[in-house]
Amino acid sequence: MRQIIGSIVLVMALALAACAPAAAPAPQTAAEATQPAASQAVTETTTNTDTQAMTATTATTSETTTGADLSGKLTIAGSSALLPMMQAAAAQFQSTNPNLQITVTGGGSGAGRSQVCGGQIDIGDSDVKLSDKEKTDFKCDDAVETPVAIQAFAPVANKEGPGATTNLTKQQLVDIFSGKTTNWKDVGGDDQEIVLINRAKGSGTRSNMAKFLFGGDDAQFATGASEEDNNETVLQTVSQTPGAISYLGFAYLSNEGIFAFSIDGVAPTKEDIQSGTWPIGGPGYAITKGEPTPLAKAFLDFVTSAEWQNSDAFSKLGFVPVAK
Repeated sequence: MRQIIGSIVLVMALALAACAPAAAPAPQTAAEATQPAASQAVTETTTNTDTQAMTATTATTSETTTGADLSGKLTIAGSSALLPMMQAAAAQFQSTNPNLQITVTGGGSGAGRSQVCGGQIDIGDSDVKLSDKEKTDFKCDDAVETPVAIQAFAPVANKEGPGATTNLTKQQLVDIFSGKTTNWKDVGGDDQEIVLINRAKGSGTRSNMAKFLFGGDDAQFATGASEEDNNETVLQTVSQTPGAISYLGFAYLSNEGIFAFSIDGVAPTKEDIQSGTWPIGGPGYAITKGEPTPLAKAFLDFVTSAEWQNSDAFSKLGFVPVAK
């Protein structure tokens, strides 16, 4: 009897054990509980960061402008008067940014204005601003024109012809460049025919000279004069042609094959530019179509900085700093 009762109790205990709910798992630590969520957050953050980085890379078209670590390409062209200064500035700027490639060429102010507005270059250099007509014709109403230097221009001649004449009045220059005076002896020089060397229309250097001589009326220059595309070819032609006269930016006046005239007793010196007594010149501009790209802005910030504008390299070229 006792054996039967014991068996019944054992069977009931086993049955109850089988029907009991499973034990709850042990509680997780805080670190364990949050680990899957943290991993997911890291994945999402990485994905978003990668996407943003790819978007930024696409938007800057291979330019990197983070801090001082600049890389990419920048193309600059235009004014031959500004060319020596912009080349020197580019060389110095690249020396501290070795991953940056800046190409600086001439071509004349007119080419600088048209090419930057047409999107062929990043920065167009010009001795004058865009005219209203150019803004319309080139669809360039959004142009940003940054003054980068105060520059000056001087009448220059081959050493054979002017003789002892080193000073000309404004009226004498008007008569020479309009074609009225054709021999150096008429202004105190030798009996030598005057050979006029002009710049091509659209040149900023020519525009500055026309403003001084003819109140801006370009049509008053003598017809039939030789026309050159840039300051370099003018320098070469004048230095090789007896009797020749033309005009150049101050950065070119130190060449031994030419000399520059004083005008009404005022010498062509940097001091006279700074004092405001030299009569031919004005700001030179770096032009961008719309706001400059980050890379172009970084370079223009350097060109207009006190560091560069007060440097020996800038000063030796005959330029005067722009007002800040």
